[in-house]
Amino acid sequence: MKTICTTIIFLLLLISSFAQNKIYDASTIPEELKKNAYSVVREERIAFEVKSVEKATYKVHRVVTILNENGKDELEFHEFADQFISLEAVSIQLYDGKGIAQKKYKKSDLSMQTNGEGLVPDGKVYFIKIPVSIFPVTMQVDYELKFNGLLNYPRYQVQMPEQSVENSVYTASVPADLDLRYKAKNTAIAPVTTDDGKVKTYTWTIKNLSALEYEAGSVSYESRYPHILISPNKFELDGYQGDMSTWENFGKWYGSLAKNTDNLTGERKFFFQELVKNATNEREKISIIYKYLQSNCRYVLIALGIGGFKPFEADFVDKKKYGDCKALSNYTQACLSAVGIKSYQALINATYNKEPVDPNFPNNEFNHVILCVPLQKDSIWLECTSNISEFGVLGNFTENRNALLITENGGKLVATPKSQASDNMFISSSTIDMEMEGSGKVNVTLNTTGEYKDDLLNYIGNQKSDDQKNFLVNYIGYMLPDEFAINYDKADNPATATMAMSISKIPEFTAGKKMFLNPRIYKIWNSSLPKAENRTQDFYFQHPFIKTDTTMYKLPEGFVIETLPKPKNIAFEYGSFTSSYEYDESKKTIRSVASLVLNQYKIPAAKYLATKNFFNDVLGEYTEKIVIKKL
Repeated sequence: MKTICTTIIFLLLLISSFAQNKIYDASTIPEELKKNAYSVVREERIAFEVKSVEKATYKVHRVVTILNENGKDELEFHEFADQFISLEAVSIQLYDGKGIAQKKYKKSDLSMQTNGEGLVPDGKVYFIKIPVSIFPVTMQVDYELKFNGLLNYPRYQVQMPEQSVENSVYTASVPADLDLRYKAKNTAIAPVTTDDGKVKTYTWTIKNLSALEYEAGSVSYESRYPHILISPNKFELDGYQGDMSTWENFGKWYGSLAKNTDNLTGERKFFFQELVKNATNEREKISIIYKYLQSNCRYVLIALGIGGFKPFEADFVDKKKYGDCKALSNYTQACLSAVGIKSYQALINATYNKEPVDPNFPNNEFNHVILCVPLQKDSIWLECTSNISEFGVLGNFTENRNALLITENGGKLVATPKSQASDNMFISSSTIDMEMEGSGKVNVTLNTTGEYKDDLLNYIGNQKSDDQKNFLVNYIGYMLPDEFAINYDKADNPATATMAMSISKIPEFTAGKKMFLNPRIYKIWNSSLPKAENRTQDFYFQHPFIKTDTTMYKLPEGFVIETLPKPKNIAFEYGSFTSSYEYDESKKTIRSVASLVLNQYKIPAAKYLATKNFFNDVLGEYTEKIVIKKL
């Protein structure tokens, strides 16, 4: 009998061991989970346990098979830590395609980098990138985070791009008197909930979830893939207790952090009053203060939440001349207050393709702070971290979002402005003096506003010659120059640059006595949009725009025109393209004029095919040639 029992126990252990080892063997992945997948989550158990209003633990056990090199991002581990979050023991085990253990890593093998330019204590990130040359491989990661201060509850990110999920469980437990709130995004899964009177537990379970194909140019991945937002009702960070059940209450908490930080000295308040004393209206005063900020203070990166939410005091920024987004916004607010102008800091989620925060689900998804100055007829929005942004223009980083204004009565969610095509203009005028062998001297004048102005000043005004050339050729689309010189004028609006270039080969190609010239010296549009088949996600351009080009060819001695391209007039729902050509026989010049307009930067998925076809037509127009011949 004892022998039989021993045998049964042995068999059970053997079966358990086989089942466990199965998740490391890539050959055991069901075929349906490999379709469109670069990686497969084999087994995932996440346990988030809230112990009190300010303490929690977050434990992760995760086994992922990386099928090919396209999924190599899964071989990177990184976690943030600061005075509120500590990274406990880390274990990473790598297995080959057959599930045989290879290399093991622990916390001491991780690299560590501090955040905030050394200005914030304990702001750091731990990371490692596992080197792999043969696929598939499987990586198991086990780690734990301890929270000593809670503002954000970790979301349940169900899957990543091109990733299928075999088995995943997320459990969140919280004291019943605190409870939590959740909202499913891009999924219908609901949790199983239990409540023993002391602790309430939510458990989400996923099995055999197929991969979603990546659609380039869509909203940021964390928003478009299935995920569960989880948010506290009550929280505490750095000794400051707060309530996140409403936007109003969350704004009250954030406002309490900045209390008494607008502490400019009387002398400095008088300085700013003198600075604006000749201004004729409030808008002009705000502009003067903003230009002072841009000229005298620099931005340092301290991510919102890494160094706490409390900004540096205004007096500190005034003396040191630097700060992060919340410190510079707080400082600008104090400067405006000194001259009698009220303004409000505003929390916002930045980056051009971010979805606005959900008005119906208060949750801290913010990563940036800007400033709003309400006037009688409109509001002025200020990006306080940029020394080149135009006054009162937010740009694609924060436009068309929901910002949380921090008012005297708490938080108020308001929409930020949406830019127009005319806010982002790129106007090019070029003259090309051609020689008989096909070389030429090119003189270009650029006038830019909005995002194009920022690009011009960032990539041309502050870069080395090789970087400038790379920007002109690979980003804008100019022909590769052999020599070039550039000058720019950092005007408010527009910013202007002039370029003198020598190009050894102006024609696209020659045939006998004929030269085949491109319609213009640069491609007014130089990239093909991603594929349109089965598109389900909206597509994001960087911004709406107007681009115009005038190119003047001065023909070489003895050459005449043979063929000019036909004028084009193309339009679609969100934009248009026109081109025209004329030849002045007396001056031996060809004048090419083109205009490209995009009125809306977010394109609905249903309209994407028409958008792609439009830009394909614009690209196609550039392939048509001006033909000149030698007499």
